[in-house]
Amino acid sequence: MAESANLSAIQRMTRRAHATPAPDRGTRAKRAFQRTVRRAGAPFPGLSPEPQREEVNWGLPLGDLLTELPDGGLLIGLDAPQNGRGLCLLQQPLVDALIEVQTTGRVDRVQGPGRPVTKIDIALTRDFVELLLSAFAAELEGVSGVDWPRRLSFGGVLSDRRQLPLLMPDVGYHRFGADVALGEGAKSGSLLLAVPAAADGAMTSESAASADPDPAWQAAFRRAVGQAEVPVDVILTRLRRSFAELEALAPGDLIGFDPAALTKVGLEDTAGQTIFRGRLGQQHGRRAMLMTTGPAPVPKAQPVNEPPVTPRPPEAAPPSAPLPDIAEPESDEAD
Repeated sequence: MAESANLSAIQRMTRRAHATPAPDRGTRAKRAFQRTVRRAGAPFPGLSPEPQREEVNWGLPLGDLLTELPDGGLLIGLDAPQNGRGLCLLQQPLVDALIEVQTTGRVDRVQGPGRPVTKIDIALTRDFVELLLSAFAAELEGVSGVDWPRRLSFGGVLSDRRQLPLLMPDVGYHRFGADVALGEGAKSGSLLLAVPAAADGAMTSESAASADPDPAWQAAFRRAVGQAEVPVDVILTRLRRSFAELEALAPGDLIGFDPAALTKVGLEDTAGQTIFRGRLGQQHGRRAMLMTTGPAPVPKAQPVNEPPVTPRPPEAAPPSAPLPDIAEPESDEAD
């Protein structure tokens, strides 16, 4: 019994030691989280998130983290390297504000009653959460004492909190929280982000592996491909328009396309060969392409049929030389 009690005391002392933030981390990480919240809301006109009260807790045991989770809201599991897990909680006012700015363009001052999470809630808040994670990783560049994985991703909505003790690894967690004013004070809701801390207070294996790469390999890599240029185009969709329609276009005109094209983006070389296929996504607050599949198999060569020729009016003069073959019909591209 005495040995067990001594072991528990040592573990508690170790956790308290690791919970003490490094001098740089304690101040800069808090400021980084403030900027992160603002950056995540920037692509949503009218949301204008402004952190008003921030709180950072270092090295919380799993039991304390779960016990102190606020009730209600949208609870999201985050995936981390090495089977790590994190949590992100958006209280209901923040979820409602995200839905309102994407449907009506403004944050409504009326707060609705509590309700279950819906698929619409998940769909209209996922971009914000992914922007939050990527912005936080970018803001932490150069901050010392960061002992948690920066590469976190949206894992899925956690509807049954009773399963959290089974889903979350029993490690220490750093918790970043903020009360956020939305829509210039129209609403206010809390935001919570919990990230897994390294057990020994050292760098994660992800950052340690990248901290000291092999110099010889780096030199060989630079010699082989450092100066090579590979021009590629990201093709969102292809649309066919007549010359008359093109001539009628003016600044401010909108060209519609099928929303399904967002999941069928192609990465092509200058010859038009599809290198990868994927879907439109975001990284560090910018639009990006998430490559999901490799190139489509090259079809066997087929005989090329000449396109139909529109009869020329009698008064038009014939061309002085034959037109060159066209590999593809004229079209405009929305890249």
